Amino acid sequence: MTHQILRRATAAVAGAAALTLGVASAASAHHCYKVDWNERAQSMLASNSTPWIPITTLGMDVMANEIGLPQCTGYVHIALEHWMDETGATTEPFIHSRATVGSGAAYQGKAPKGFAYLDEADFAILDEGLGMAVDQCYADMP
Repeated sequence: MTHQILRRATAAVAGAAALTLGVASAASAHHCYKVDWNERAQSMLASNSTPWIPITTLGMDVMANEIGLPQCTGYVHIALEHWMDETGATTEPFIHSRATVGSGAAYQGKAPKGFAYLDEADFAILDEGLGMAVDQCYADMP
């Protein structure tokens, strides 16, 4: 029993640390997100013909490759749900996977229309949610 508690604690700490490092480094290049998509854009998202990816896809990559728990990628939705509950978001954000979007306006102190930005508070919430996801993954293991 003690071994199981230690394993869960270690996983939660590793999860939070990896999300901070993995997502924060990705966010330095891909810090903007968009939740307001028209019908044509939704079609492009569905066919993977756009560089925008759901934040859960990024989370699954962090879970599998940064934390080293590929068996827990199915629990990433817990981190998303936690972030949505805490921020009042109603849809999953899509992160630009290839470049910083709207950086010219952002660097001039303007907010580009249609974009929001993940900040330190968002990463703290995502860290906490990923720790919750790792905990639930371990709790469900035989």
